[in-house]
Amino acid sequence: MEKSEIKIEKSEVLRYLGHRGQELDGQTLQTLDECISETLRAIRPRFVYRLFDIRQSDAGMELISSDIMLRGESIKRHLCDCERCALMAATLGIEADSLISRSEHTSMTRAVILDACATDCIEKVCDIAEDEIKEAARREGFNTKFRFSAGYGDLPLEHQSEIIAALGASKQIGLTVTADNIMIPRKSVTAVIGFTKSDANHQSKCSVCENRENCEYRR
Repeated sequence: MEKSEIKIEKSEVLRYLGHRGQELDGQTLQTLDECISETLRAIRPRFVYRLFDIRQSDAGMELISSDIMLRGESIKRHLCDCERCALMAATLGIEADSLISRSEHTSMTRAVILDACATDCIEKVCDIAEDEIKEAARREGFNTKFRFSAGYGDLPLEHQSEIIAALGASKQIGLTVTADNIMIPRKSVTAVIGFTKSDANHQSKCSVCENRENCEYRR
C-alpha cells in the first residue's frame, strides 16, 4: 500500500493524548504538526489477510484448513452467525518504533505525541485493510462484522502468534510476536473479521471490552 493513502487525524491524536478541549498554545500545535509529518515519513505500512471457512464447536470457533481454534465466549458470540472470516495483520514497520524510541532520549513529550500519531496511523492502515476485506466479502454475497482482536473480551492474546503463522506475516510484512505476546513492531494489529449473511452488525468494539466503564478514550 502507498503511504499517501494514510491521513493522520489531529483530532484523533489529541483524543489518544487525553485532550478535553483545552486551548492549545502555538508551540504545542506546531509540535503536533511536526510529529504527524515525522510519523508519515517514517512509517512503512503493510498488511496481509487470508479467508477461512469457520464452524462453531464446544471448544470455540474452528478455522477450517488451519490449526486455529479461537477460544472464548466473546468470539463465539461475535461469530455465531458467520460462515467465513478473514484473518488480518497490519503493521507500520520497525521504523515507527525507532522514531518513538529515539525521541524518548531527547523529549518524552514529543515521544508521547509520536506514539499517539502512530496509534492513529495503524488504525488507518487497519481501516484500509478492512475496506479491502469488505469488498472481498461483498463479492461472495456477505456482510462483515467489525474487526475483533485478541485481547477483546476473553479472546486470548496467545492467538496472535497463531494468526501471524497462518498468514505467513513474519515473511510477508516482517511481523513477529514475543513469548510475552508482544508484537514486534509494536505498532501492529492482528484481527478476525466475520463474514455473515445477516445484516451488518453495528455493535461497537467497546461493547465487548471489560474496561468500557472506565475507559479514558470513551470519555
